[in-house]
Amino acid sequence: MNRKVVTLLLLSLIILGVYFFISKRDGDGIVIFDPGERYESDRLDYMGVIYVNQSDIYAFNEGYSESDNCPWGFTHNGIDYFFKNGSTVIAAAPGQVESITWTDNGESAANRFHITVIIRFNATTIVHYNFEPWTQNASDRDAQLSLLQIEEGDWVAMGDKIATFLNIGGGAHIHFGVIQDDEWQCPKQYLSEDAYNEIMSLIHSYHPDWDLCYP
Repeated sequence: MNRKVVTLLLLSLIILGVYFFISKRDGDGIVIFDPGERYESDRLDYMGVIYVNQSDIYAFNEGYSESDNCPWGFTHNGIDYFFKNGSTVIAAAPGQVESITWTDNGESAANRFHITVIIRFNATTIVHYNFEPWTQNASDRDAQLSLLQIEEGDWVAMGDKIATFLNIGGGAHIHFGVIQDDEWQCPKQYLSEDAYNEIMSLIHSYHPDWDLCYP
């Protein structure tokens, strides 16, 4: 067996090992996840925002809503953070980077390429970051991927830099959300009091009568 084949086999085994380490499940398919002594993972109620300064955000157009009975008029399963180009994106909560993937919405889509980062907090809760630079160009997708500061398998602490945001088009933003027990949740219940007050200050700077979540 030549050296190239051996190298490819070893790389495949490493990738599979990382996958099973991150997504380890028991015989019933239940995720097994233990952050050790890195942080307390019994309950997430101290989450922060994902920006460093409010001045990094240029708009607030959508929060969380479970129906169209909301100011933006449609169901929306997270918070949209409209970052200026070159802004720092930080981890809202600690955890392990479970996956980094990208999707192609097709040549006709103005917002064609999405880059999704999933960070697992505990066995039932993941934090979701969808980078949407608002572009049709694969080179822009690759540029945003290169601006990520994390890799699958990495552990992050709350407040760690995870990326620099690439803003290409007028709708560029990060769609942020929390999924618990395979269901999208209103992020309010996970935020610390200071973080909730901070994000409401941001929202009210654009829309004085808006709330963060609408059932």
